[in-house]
Amino acid sequence: MNIILQNYNDLLKKVIFDTFSQNLKENLNNIDASGNVMNYVNLLSSLDDSLCEIAKNTLVTTFEAINHSYSISHDRKKKYDIKSHHERSILTIFGEITFKRTFFKSKLNGKLYCHVDRLLGLHKYDYFDPYLKAIVTSYASNNSYHKVASYLNDLIGNRVSINDKFNYFSRQTVRNIIMSSIFSNQKPVIKDTPSSIYIIADEKWIHTQNNKGKDVMMKSIVVFEGIHNHKLINKHVFASLDYSFLSCSLDYIYNTYDTDKIKCVYLMGDGASWIKNLRNYFQFNKNIKVIYGLDKFHFKQALHHLCLDKVLEAIVESYVIHNNKFDFNKICDSLLLKHHHRSDTIVNKQNYILNNWKYIINLYKYGLSCPMESQISHNLADLFTSRPKAYSVKTIVKLTELRLLFKNKFNIKKLFLHNFNSKELLTINTKNLNFNIFDRQYNNSNIMNLIYEPFYSIPYDNSYHSA
Repeated sequence: MNIILQNYNDLLKKVIFDTFSQNLKENLNNIDASGNVMNYVNLLSSLDDSLCEIAKNTLVTTFEAINHSYSISHDRKKKYDIKSHHERSILTIFGEITFKRTFFKSKLNGKLYCHVDRLLGLHKYDYFDPYLKAIVTSYASNNSYHKVASYLNDLIGNRVSINDKFNYFSRQTVRNIIMSSIFSNQKPVIKDTPSSIYIIADEKWIHTQNNKGKDVMMKSIVVFEGIHNHKLINKHVFASLDYSFLSCSLDYIYNTYDTDKIKCVYLMGDGASWIKNLRNYFQFNKNIKVIYGLDKFHFKQALHHLCLDKVLEAIVESYVIHNNKFDFNKICDSLLLKHHHRSDTIVNKQNYILNNWKYIINLYKYGLSCPMESQISHNLADLFTSRPKAYSVKTIVKLTELRLLFKNKFNIKKLFLHNFNSKELLTINTKNLNFNIFDRQYNNSNIMNLIYEPFYSIPYDNSYHSA
């Protein structure tokens, strides 16, 4: 064991030394005495190239050592015959690597098994490695396909390069990875229960493709505990094309708070019927009060369209706040007499205010603030409608899932990697997660054990196929 380990260490030292010395020697020979800044850039490029080559060679050496160790192990000889040897190429953050691995044939049922692919969790036929896919999903939560592709292409291989690099990723490649991705659910963290919670709601219309020219309405709500320094406290965003956002938000509240301690729920929106109907779903206990308030933005907008005069707007606003319907209607009648050409607008805004009269009063009575316009803009519009483009309904659903993970501050890469080898949706608890293998501090001896110890502890899985 010590001899093998020493041989492996000697091999790595030779790889590192040979790579650095060769690249550095070539670079130093090309340095001139002109004081050209390219001498510095070329030196950086040489170092960068050496590091990438060392990383790729180390990966290949490690993978092939794992393959060889299992091939000669007692566990393999007991369960499998050697079937064939094949090369596999995958793209990593350091660049493309090609390594040899062995296919084994089960003595029990004749099915094929590839130990390296199975141990490392690599999907068969996949060219892009899991970590690159995780980066794609994480970066796509806040950027367009084109930006994601450009970012990944710049990230792979040499980072120091003046010339254009090879483009491994296209917009279509990015989309394919996103559409096939599955993310684990994260178990909500239990928080101290406030006496009141706030819920704001709105919708966003999104252009679609292959949907008979119809736009779709994305409904969204934001749950939070209050506002401090213009920021929402412990906010959580939900959105969907159907009403699944409602069940998700209720699950979140029940799993995060002690609902028996909640005394009041303040619900706010623009007066749409679907938002008003939400009041029926947040009656968590028999003593709770669910109070609906109209979004101040839409109230002020209606006042402006009704009056077209700031002084008159202030007067009408005072009538509404102080529940003076008589004088409010008198002013509306007066406006109709003076401005016949605006009769449709005046009647429409008058009815809007009357239909939401008590909800406007609630807005001022309880000192409510509804920042939903800014929320809908940052949470959904920024990704879907800030630039003229359209999506398939299927793509909208997937991108919304990604967007919500980003806006709710989940670690998208971890959620993706945790579910990478499961077709079922898993639920994880942050405290139980262990991604040490992706951390630099991971003990090298653990990797060595993977390479040189016989794999008796790995369970036999005859359902695994590799081709």
